[in-house]
Amino acid sequence: MNPAETTTGRQTRTRISLLLLFALFLAPLLLAILLIYIFPDWRPAGSSNHGQLVTPVRPLPPFQMENLAGEQMDETSLRGKWTLVYLQQGACDKPCVEQLYSIRQLRLAQGKNIDRLQRLLLWENGGVSREDQAELQRHFPGQLIVPLTDQHALVQVFSLDEQKPMTARRVYLVDPLGNLMMHYEPGDEPKGMIKDLERLLKYSGLG
Repeated sequence: MNPAETTTGRQTRTRISLLLLFALFLAPLLLAILLIYIFPDWRPAGSSNHGQLVTPVRPLPPFQMENLAGEQMDETSLRGKWTLVYLQQGACDKPCVEQLYSIRQLRLAQGKNIDRLQRLLLWENGGVSREDQAELQRHFPGQLIVPLTDQHALVQVFSLDEQKPMTARRVYLVDPLGNLMMHYEPGDEPKGMIKDLERLLKYSGLG
């Protein structure tokens, strides 16, 4: 047998094996995204370790707000990047701080894709002192913190069941087109959340 032919055959088999492994890994994610955006009535089976898909996806309504840094924001501010969103009512207590810390770690875990992901806190902060607001911003640099005033339509987008969005303690994921497409419960495993984001950022052409 010709050694060159043997080497070529091995290389071909190796490439086929790699392609099969790639297809097996990627197919479930691509199928999920396809079903979300093209067949919105589809409902996936739940998973205890990964996010729950929002089907059909929910586009964020137009809004005009100012963040704690004094920057004007509207619905276009959330386009072009994946956005992890958390909603809080009143003072940012221990569970709130823990969720913001978790969100920061989720972003840091994305390595070279870190700049494709941003963090947003929608905060009904009435009664919270300016000093406490500023302290929270200092504690979480780079975190977009937006005080909510009259943004009922925006908050309603995050209403998925009987739980009120402002007190549900969930982490929401908004895609680079401005659609709410996934959420995580307070007890969801961080490793599963990191894995979800890694796959989305690696294989999605968005953001």
